[in-house]
Amino acid sequence: MFLVAIMVLSGLSLSVEAGKNGTQVLSAEELAFAEAVGVGEYAYAIDKVYAYEYGEFEMELGEAWRGAGSAPAHEYAQYLEDEMTRIGLKDVEQEGFPVHAYNYGGASVQVTEPELGEVWLGAGHAGLPGTPPEGIIAEIVYVGLGTRFDYPVEGVDGKLVLIEVSEEEMYWLQYPLYEAELHGAIGAVVTWIEYQDVEDSVVTHDSESRTTIPAVDISHKNAAYLKDLIMNSDEPVEVKIWCDAEIDYDGTAYNVYGYIPGTVHPDEYIVIGDHYDKWWYGASDNGAGVARLLGMAQAMVASGYKPDRTIVFIATDAEEYGWTDTEFDWALGAWWSIFVQHPDWAGKVRGYFNLEGGGDAGATSVYAWGTPETQMFRKSLLKLIDSWFVSNEPWSSYYYRSVEWTEKFFSTWADGFSWGAAGVPVMEFGSWRSLEDSGYSYHTQTDTMEWITAESLAMSIISNGIAAIELDRAVIAPYSFQKRADDIQKNLNYDQLRLSGIDTSALDAALKDLYGVGDDIWSMIRSTRDSENADEINALLMSAQKTLQSELQTVGGYIEPMYPQEHYEDDAWFMREGIESLEDGNIDRALMWLSWVYGMYTGRWCSNENYQYLQVDRWNLDNFNQFWGRGRTAQIIDIWNEYDSLLQKKTAGDWNFDAEIASLWEKYGMVVEDLQNSVDKMTQTVLDTTETLNEAKALLSA
Repeated sequence: MFLVAIMVLSGLSLSVEAGKNGTQVLSAEELAFAEAVGVGEYAYAIDKVYAYEYGEFEMELGEAWRGAGSAPAHEYAQYLEDEMTRIGLKDVEQEGFPVHAYNYGGASVQVTEPELGEVWLGAGHAGLPGTPPEGIIAEIVYVGLGTRFDYPVEGVDGKLVLIEVSEEEMYWLQYPLYEAELHGAIGAVVTWIEYQDVEDSVVTHDSESRTTIPAVDISHKNAAYLKDLIMNSDEPVEVKIWCDAEIDYDGTAYNVYGYIPGTVHPDEYIVIGDHYDKWWYGASDNGAGVARLLGMAQAMVASGYKPDRTIVFIATDAEEYGWTDTEFDWALGAWWSIFVQHPDWAGKVRGYFNLEGGGDAGATSVYAWGTPETQMFRKSLLKLIDSWFVSNEPWSSYYYRSVEWTEKFFSTWADGFSWGAAGVPVMEFGSWRSLEDSGYSYHTQTDTMEWITAESLAMSIISNGIAAIELDRAVIAPYSFQKRADDIQKNLNYDQLRLSGIDTSALDAALKDLYGVGDDIWSMIRSTRDSENADEINALLMSAQKTLQSELQTVGGYIEPMYPQEHYEDDAWFMREGIESLEDGNIDRALMWLSWVYGMYTGRWCSNENYQYLQVDRWNLDNFNQFWGRGRTAQIIDIWNEYDSLLQKKTAGDWNFDAEIASLWEKYGMVVEDLQNSVDKMTQTVLDTTETLNEAKALLSA
């Protein structure tokens, strides 16, 4: 027997049910939602069709792909619109945006000389052209990682190349592929070293490349065979590559929206999002996400939940890829959604729930991931979520307590990054801690629904639903700004800032004030059960959140989300150490440090033309093709010529580095100037945010 009571749930004033022993249990609304999800193999609110046959097993492997703006993507967008309407969401519609649509029908590789071999399964890469219908037959040359140093002096004009793509050394496909183009290759056979960890798996990714020559991936086993054949054959080895791929530069992709209208604050939002484009069968990426989205929507409607704020369900296209010849070719649907289709939502969204993946077989627990502003809110939910799963079959027999993780910003690799860049708090609840070894490999043909289970999907749906309801019903937006202040300070490298001559006293003082007012507001939120100023307070808190996160979330080297100073902080450190090593005459140590300057770890392996185009121009030119990186990318400092000159001098035994030292010190000064500007920007952003929060605090105190 349970008593309905008004109590403080881990510091938040929300309506919940409490057992006689004080155990936290779900509110009546949350209980209805969880029961609507259900616990049986197919009994919960995920229809078997899209939970277990989403992978389209009856299709050929090539036909199973759903590239951005392709015919299969358009068909599935219509299916999603129909399904959202059937579920009972309101104002369901598709909203289009431009893409370089990728239509794919399969790929293969076959050795033709010195003797005909079997046809190997291959995979194209989004944004790259296909081959002629008859394929391309040519001699193939092994070029290792595909660096500028790996090519034979006679070149590879008119030939194919075999490349072992290494994310660790060459970052992504665009660098070795452009190097192949510059050396005259007409196509490439590739295998990705850090991927394809399941035997015979064949991987695909976005290419981020120029649309000039095709590249077809094959399994590690087949690549090893081909490499051995090339290296040991007395005759030239010829292969045939075939790839059925077509790019429509005037394509259109669609984001699909459905709503549960808010009954009190219809112009404030909680957004639940995932993407529906996929490679291969795409079960974990992102069939499970679609299943979670639709299952969560259906359970909310079926339970009769009437939200205070409008709950938006969004399925985006072009998360995997959406544009050619750009470093920022993925996660485009989310960027279009919040920055173009609905920019007025920024500052009005309480939170964005990212539903990437989920449902892994054998999962035994739940994680609560998010940015610092949501840390205290997410922590407050862990016992509540745990109480459900330890008390209900089938999870109670194996469930392990949940965990909380916090990161400064959401990864650029998923839709949540763009929502964070718009100033929206981002979070993700999902099932994890699998006791079974995964039998699939990311972005390969092994990612099938065999590795997704109903119980695990239900764990993800229920935990996200509980969190969304709690966020919706909270009287005051439950943001912990003091945790953002902590996180900023944690990511300041004070030793390096001091060595660069940067005075952080103003920023430190501003962060101290931000922490203080954030902590005060959180304490007030914990004890506030109602407030006649709630609407104004919430508007101020969301405005402060928008200012703080949208201004501080930048894209640093290698597409990492960073605070504004981090990229320059590191570059100043690496350059200073490198220059001082040169002054000491230690060329090897200097080259090591200089290789860590952003862009150079990969750039050192590339021809200058390659480096200039893919690193310097793509990053430093503010253009449309940067999409979610636009206006957020750190400046790449170009030291390729100095680095290459040092390599040549080392080879020649020339130890006069005066010219390189002078040039590098000059560029170091430019980096320090950017570093100072970024610290100044951060200081002003923190001051502006604190001013807004003080207004909210005054209203909370009234």
